[in-house]
Amino acid sequence: MSFYQFNNVKISGIASAIPKQARSVDLQTASDLGYAAAIHLLETKNIDRTQLGFIIFLTKTPDYRSPASAIVLQHRLGLPLDCLAYDINLGSVGFIAGLQLGCSLLNGLNTTKGLVIIGDTNSKQLAEDHSHYTDFGDAATAVLLEKKEASLICLQSFSQGDAYDAYLIPGGAFRTNEKRALYDLSSLPTAGTFNQLQYDKETMHQFFAEKIPGDLTDFMAKSNTQSDAYDLLAFQQTYPEMNLEIIEKNGFDSTKLVSNLKKIDDCSGSSIPLLLLDVTERKRVLSCAYGEGLSWGFADFYLEAATVLPIIETDDYFTEGFVTHDI
Repeated sequence: MSFYQFNNVKISGIASAIPKQARSVDLQTASDLGYAAAIHLLETKNIDRTQLGFIIFLTKTPDYRSPASAIVLQHRLGLPLDCLAYDINLGSVGFIAGLQLGCSLLNGLNTTKGLVIIGDTNSKQLAEDHSHYTDFGDAATAVLLEKKEASLICLQSFSQGDAYDAYLIPGGAFRTNEKRALYDLSSLPTAGTFNQLQYDKETMHQFFAEKIPGDLTDFMAKSNTQSDAYDLLAFQQTYPEMNLEIIEKNGFDSTKLVSNLKKIDDCSGSSIPLLLLDVTERKRVLSCAYGEGLSWGFADFYLEAATVLPIIETDDYFTEGFVTHDI
């Protein structure tokens, strides 16, 4: 069982960025939002960038199939040449997986800080008429991790791939079939149904409703904690009614569940950080994420006052990185 505990890594800062408009502009990507969040975080916290040992970018909407967007961000942010930089293809569980990867890397590096960026432009994967979907939004989050004595961070993640096609973008890579025209390999990322989200909401909802309550109980047992130990419950907001059912089954106080769906849509891996914007004093947080894969996970951590910076809005994009998809 992949259960992780860290008591020597601190979440020293979190910053998130969203588009000024309801959806990202055509040329704005997840890495653009991630860059804006990272700059805001590094400058506000006055971080010496030579101390950063890695930059990880967790996304399912990268700039390119190659190279990794993290390497482009390393260049844009002016990070050291020996700073580890790579992408991870994950969406909704990106925040939890990013914490796990970042904490593990810091324990193996001689540097004291690392940067995890999580972000997606989900709206670019939807058909124009997506009224039958949950409202998906665009956002990115930068998380600064620092190697120092700190309160315990507990993490656990899961995946079960036999329902991989319940949330699937078939186009854009190389798994194809005889029904797909060859020119689609060069088409716009959003052109045609082959490049749009195929989403079986009912299958995913049923799976997570059955699976998460028991796994969450086991996670808390491994963390040696009780339901009343947490100050905040930050759960993925894809299925709000299911979250309430999980809370009831696991004996949590429902008033501790935070929500911002009236202000911000479901923003994939940034959803949990966006729920923490109003933390103004030390809080213990239990987070639960779930999504494509199928994948799900939990995180138990403390946030100090002023860790989470105010959200920023931007429509900026990387003009140097523009490419054409004309054929």
